[in-house]
Amino acid sequence: MAKQDNFTVINKQFKQIWNDATYGVVEEASSVISKAKAAMSESQKKAAEVQKDVSSRFFKNTEAALIATQKGGIKNPSLANLGNSIIWGIYHASADMENATDRVQRQEASSKVGSLQKSLTELYSVIELGKQTDSLFLLEYFGREDKKFPGQPGGMALVGGETPIWCKTMVIRNGLATEDSKEEYYIGDDDEIRLKYTGKILDGITVDKPAIQWLSYDPGIIIDLKKENIKMLQTPSTLDSAGKQVGILDNSLQYNDPFLLLDKKYQEVSDNGKTQTEFIPVNMPFVIQIIKPKIKARATALLEDYVTANLVWRNVFNMPEDLKFTVAPNGNNVDPSQQVEFQKLMFESVKPLLPVVAIGATTEVIKKEVKPEATEVVEEELTVDQFN
Repeated sequence: MAKQDNFTVINKQFKQIWNDATYGVVEEASSVISKAKAAMSESQKKAAEVQKDVSSRFFKNTEAALIATQKGGIKNPSLANLGNSIIWGIYHASADMENATDRVQRQEASSKVGSLQKSLTELYSVIELGKQTDSLFLLEYFGREDKKFPGQPGGMALVGGETPIWCKTMVIRNGLATEDSKEEYYIGDDDEIRLKYTGKILDGITVDKPAIQWLSYDPGIIIDLKKENIKMLQTPSTLDSAGKQVGILDNSLQYNDPFLLLDKKYQEVSDNGKTQTEFIPVNMPFVIQIIKPKIKARATALLEDYVTANLVWRNVFNMPEDLKFTVAPNGNNVDPSQQVEFQKLMFESVKPLLPVVAIGATTEVIKKEVKPEATEVVEEELTVDQFN
């Protein structure tokens, strides 16, 4: 079989196999999905740009930046002012309660003391929570120590939910934004501690959130889907000719023999004609038979939790918008059509690890030397008649 025919035919066949396996989607749809995964969404680019700018200032002078972080968080003057205000408020309300001349005044003062004490207790919780949040943010947002770089597999997510805006407020909180940025502590209508953020980094908007809720926010860690897929492909799933359990791929990410069509291997000669390489087609239907239920189970598990699924949707599949939150017939909080798309993208994520042929040994082409045919010399007997 000619070189072009070998690979073209095999590749065409396997494309059809993959399309059939992904719910009969046509080749054009698969191509669109691949392109969507390859490029970062616009929101990802913006979030990465903010992180890049802040990191540039941070690492340009790390010592000064770490000192600057003390201006935010628990060192924020707004926090100290609110704390003092609450403590003095409790003092004065307690005095009013003792000096009350009637029951109404006493009840009003007592209610005020109770509200302020509730706020003070929560403020202490906010301070402790803030210490943990600030420390972790400074490690994860800058990829310091043993943390992966944000936006990368294993690193902190930069998009999805309120993550982009949360990151900006944490930059303000830790004193790493421009001078016009500010974090304010105040007491809300329900006696809860609230945080308000303003500044150029927020593009003109004001962020106002309950402190406990905002400081407990978790942007999440991006799952390393490629690593998970490799582990799945290397997990024993059949027996080889020696009766040993083997996975689809070995530790070198090469196919194990049970998944190869060894009787259909062929060789292709290089363009210069000096070497030849062995190629072995993959038994792709068998591969898909093994992996499809595993991938489907993993995708189903992820879709059971909206936050987790959205984290993958935005940061792994690079989708421009969050998943639609709804109540689907299967009980998940993800739009049914997007659940199908999610399953499809999970399945497509393993394709780059599964080439259609395995490459064998490359050897030198040995040309047989063509020897000239021997010519038999027949000796003729000379007679007198030949000279007459």
